[in-house]
Amino acid sequence: MPSSENSDNPAKLANSALVRMVAQDIPPTPENYTVWYTYLSGRDPDIVHMIDQILGAGTTFTEERCTALYLRCKAFTDSELEDDREAAFVDASANLGKSVESVMSLLEEAGAGAARYGETLADVGGALRGVDDGDRVRQIVSDLVSETQRMAEQNQSVNERLEQSNQEIAELEQRITDARREAMSDSLTGLNNRRSFDEQLRRGAEDSATNQTPLSLLMLDIDHFKAFNDTHGHQLGDEVLRLVARCLTECTKGRDIAARYGGEEFAIILPDTDIEGAIAIAEQVRETVNNKKIVRKSTGESLGGVSLSGGVAQYMDGESLEELIERADSGLYKAKNDGRNRIAVIETEPGLRVVGGTNRA
Repeated sequence: MPSSENSDNPAKLANSALVRMVAQDIPPTPENYTVWYTYLSGRDPDIVHMIDQILGAGTTFTEERCTALYLRCKAFTDSELEDDREAAFVDASANLGKSVESVMSLLEEAGAGAARYGETLADVGGALRGVDDGDRVRQIVSDLVSETQRMAEQNQSVNERLEQSNQEIAELEQRITDARREAMSDSLTGLNNRRSFDEQLRRGAEDSATNQTPLSLLMLDIDHFKAFNDTHGHQLGDEVLRLVARCLTECTKGRDIAARYGGEEFAIILPDTDIEGAIAIAEQVRETVNNKKIVRKSTGESLGGVSLSGGVAQYMDGESLEELIERADSGLYKAKNDGRNRIAVIETEPGLRVVGGTNRA
């Protein structure tokens, strides 16, 4: 169990993490350090439970276990980031509501002032009728001038406050737009995240059913990604994820929606696209990624390339989104089993067929 003694002292936590890693004969890599720092800080209860179980059983912290723990830490951090983004969106929305209420209050204030001024004008008109006394007329006019001046000052104040409120509203609207975009995007790749994918797929299916237009789904997975991570490290693995994301963005256009589905798996939602069109896009994505070369920036060392396997399915009227995703995933698994670096297509009728691709295990 992690001790709460050092939980608020980053320096002591860092030292304790290194000491515990040495004691367990764990390589002091940045990824392993992240795991043990998280464990000792107690931030992620799942990590605490997993490590406590390993320690309690007296088993060895193998490379595979360390990798699994790091991926869990990364997922926890991504979840915290999404929560922060959601909080920023809610906060900006609340502030926008307050600003709008402020503007409405100012408009009500201005309206009340205008009504009072109208009453004053009516009173002055009534008072002037039948008045022959010059002094009285001058007094009435003087009062009217004073009231007009007061009204002008009030209007100026209201206008200045309205201008300030309008500026605040414009800034808050931009904050909301930015916060919503961030809340719906993957922090690593910049693609749509899983939350956005679910929402966009639901909308796409609704549009497809309403307009009787085709909708296809492409699921993609990086071949041998875990082995690449284990060999070259997670930082370079992250660069590969970004590279694939750029290729997906390059190959999609219009209403197409590219998303990071999770881990090394990606998805592309293809509105107004039938199965043949989806196959063409899937092959374009696969070939684009297959032609890229990975280079370690620090040394210029060429690490070869990576490939994708994918599954394609066209939405069938009446099926659930879970069934659509499952059919595309089945195609993905079929492509993997048939040698990787290929696309497998789920037909609208039972059965699979493989198109294009080369066998590069």
